[in-house]
Amino acid sequence: MDRTTIYVAVVTIFAIETILNISGRLSNERRPAMAVVLTLAIPVLVLGLYEYGLLALTLLAYWVARWVRSLARRLARNGLRPGRREAVDDSAVDRSGWPASGPIGRWGPAAIVATWSASRLLVWLNPFQALEIFRQIAGNAALAEREERSGDDGRGYRTRAVYTLPFRGEWLLVNGGNTRNTSHSWDVLGQRFALDFVQANEAFERHTGRGTRAADYFCYGQDILAAADGTVVRLESRVRQAFLGWGICDFTARSFVGNHVLIEHAEGECALYAHLIRGSVTVAPGDRVTRGQVIGRCGHSGHSTEPHLHFHLQDSGELWEGMGLPVRFSGLLVDGEPADEVLLTAGNRVRPRH
Repeated sequence: MDRTTIYVAVVTIFAIETILNISGRLSNERRPAMAVVLTLAIPVLVLGLYEYGLLALTLLAYWVARWVRSLARRLARNGLRPGRREAVDDSAVDRSGWPASGPIGRWGPAAIVATWSASRLLVWLNPFQALEIFRQIAGNAALAEREERSGDDGRGYRTRAVYTLPFRGEWLLVNGGNTRNTSHSWDVLGQRFALDFVQANEAFERHTGRGTRAADYFCYGQDILAAADGTVVRLESRVRQAFLGWGICDFTARSFVGNHVLIEHAEGECALYAHLIRGSVTVAPGDRVTRGQVIGRCGHSGHSTEPHLHFHLQDSGELWEGMGLPVRFSGLLVDGEPADEVLLTAGNRVRPRH
């Protein structure tokens, strides 16, 4: 088979995927497999750019189409649609009154989404992140098959361990929930029930000053605590601080998860604490930890738009193979009211009760 035939075949695959994706006809079950095929095809396209100008235009059109669709989905999730403002549905938090962080925030959430989406394309130039993406895609495909066989989306799961908040003081849940409309990442099954926590004042501002220095953010450097007793499974503590204030995805990081600790708190229940400060992790793999023990400090590493704590529960100690599980916290105040065994939703202000 000559090179021309290979290039035409790859362009055809890209064209088919683009049409199916934009039209909404590419099912969630088939999307991970298609993504693997497309990613493997990228080097072929790049090599062909030097010989066929049409391939350059095709590649550009493909990524623009994906970016536009991604932008529309993200705007919709934030309660916005191009050309008008409206709530996605009654169960989703209304973020329209929340200020965006950093200098780019003056142009609103749409500017952050656009900058993030465009810069995120560059992750494919980073072999460390490209490998992680491959592993995440493969893991998600296996989880999707598993979910399809069981017919269970996981929302009814009850945790074996008792979990308390992984920090001191009051924090705001800025992203996450237990339904498709409130979920952190419904179709990324490991992160389906993930929660993103920040500290914010009454006006929902998360920082002082311009928001270009990590120290400007209220939650930056705060101690992150083990939410229950457990054993450290894995960690990363070498990732430097990500770009801050301009909505740029850190495509240069060695891991898009950033600095993190994964702890097994019960059989089949492992919690990920992510985006910590470089060098702040205080534990090692195999260590036993107790509830409330400091395991690191809140930071801004990996794919992070601003300093925050990403927390999620999954059923495996293998980061890319675990199915996300809903976590119910106990011993806390939710919007000022005592609560136990509660599922949180974006917009909740929470703090430990004791």
